[in-house]
Amino acid sequence: MKVKRKQISIRVERLLWGVAAGRCEFNGCNKLLYIHDTSGFIENLAEKAHIYAVKPLGARYIEYTNQNCINNLMLVCQACHTIIDRNPDRFPSELLYDMKIEHENRIRIVSSIDINMKSHIVYYTANISSNHMRVNDCDAMFALTSIDRYPAGARPIDLSVHGRYLADRDSNYYTENMQNLKRAVIGQVANIIENGESIALFAIAPQPLLIYLGCLLNDKYNISVFQCHRRDIDKWSWHDPYSPIDFMINFQGKTRCNGRVALVLALSSSVIENRITDVLGKDASIYTVTIENPSRIFVKHPLVMESFIEKSRESIELIKQKHGNKEPIHVFPVMPVSLAVRFGMDYMPKTDNPLIIYDEVAGQGFVQALEIGEIL
Repeated sequence: MKVKRKQISIRVERLLWGVAAGRCEFNGCNKLLYIHDTSGFIENLAEKAHIYAVKPLGARYIEYTNQNCINNLMLVCQACHTIIDRNPDRFPSELLYDMKIEHENRIRIVSSIDINMKSHIVYYTANISSNHMRVNDCDAMFALTSIDRYPAGARPIDLSVHGRYLADRDSNYYTENMQNLKRAVIGQVANIIENGESIALFAIAPQPLLIYLGCLLNDKYNISVFQCHRRDIDKWSWHDPYSPIDFMINFQGKTRCNGRVALVLALSSSVIENRITDVLGKDASIYTVTIENPSRIFVKHPLVMESFIEKSRESIELIKQKHGNKEPIHVFPVMPVSLAVRFGMDYMPKTDNPLIIYDEVAGQGFVQALEIGEIL
C-alpha cells in the first residue's frame, strides 16, 4: 500500500531554518545552506532529513505520530542527506538526534552573546625550528565563544608573514621577524586597539617573538590572550574551572650582586643553574619564576595568566631594588605561549630594565635572540 507523503508545513520549515541558523546540522559539516560555495549565489540549498522515515521502507522507520514535526527533522546539505539515508546502520536515529540537539544548542549559545561582546580575531605565527605554525579558524572562533564573545569580522587579522620560511636558526631570523611584526601591528591592529575595541589573540611562535609581540601590544588595551592546549580538536577554548597555581620566585647566588642578572621563567620545564652560568658566567645573579611541577599544560584558565603576571612583576621589582633599573635583565623563557605574550604585555619601557631575550636551540642551549628597551 502506497503511503502518501505529507508536506512539511511552512511554519515547521521556517522554525527548522531558525533553530539551525541556515547551516547543515550533520556533525562536522556546518555548511552554510543559502550561499553557493563556488559562485556565491544566494539560493536555498537546504534539504530536510527525517530522523525517522515517513514511509515504512525508508531509513530508520518506526510508527511515529508526526514525522514532519520539528523534533524529527534536520536541516542538512544534499551530500549529508544522501549519506545518512543510504547508511542507516551507521547513522541510527539516536545519533542523528544527538547531532541535531548539539548543533541547535550551539547556535542558541553563540547567538545569545550580547551584541557589544565582539572581538577582532588576531593571529600571529612564525616558524619554530623548521615547522611552520598555523591556527585553525574554526578552533579560534569556537574558543572566542568560551569567553562569551563573537568575531567582529568574517576574516581574522593575520600578523604573520607567509611565503617566507626562515628557520629560527638563521642569523637574520629575529631581526627580520621583529621588523615584519612591528609593521603588521602598526598597520593592522594599532587603530583597532587604540579605539578601545577588543582583540582576541592566538599566537604560536618562538618565545622571544611572543614576548616582543606582547611589548608591542602592552596591557593598556582590551586584549584577550588564548593558550594553545594540547588537544586534538578545539585546541584554544577555555573549558576547565579555575585551579590556582602557586608561582614561586627562587634566587640562586644571594651573595653575588656584581655579575649579570638572569630571569629564568622555568614554567614548561625545569632549568638547571649551569645552563644559565654557561651563558652568563658563574657570577650571574639568577632569579627564577617557576611552579612546583613545571609542564606545558597547566594554563587551563585565563586567571592563571593573571597569577603569573603578579609573580613576574614581583620578580622585576625585586631585581630593580637589588640591581637598579639600568642593569639589563637576561631573560630565559621556558614557558607556555600565552604567558610569553603576557610577560611582554606587562613590560614598561620607561621604568623597567632593558631585556635581553634568549631562545633555546636544540644542540646549542640558550642563544641570544633579541633585545627590548634601551641597553646602555
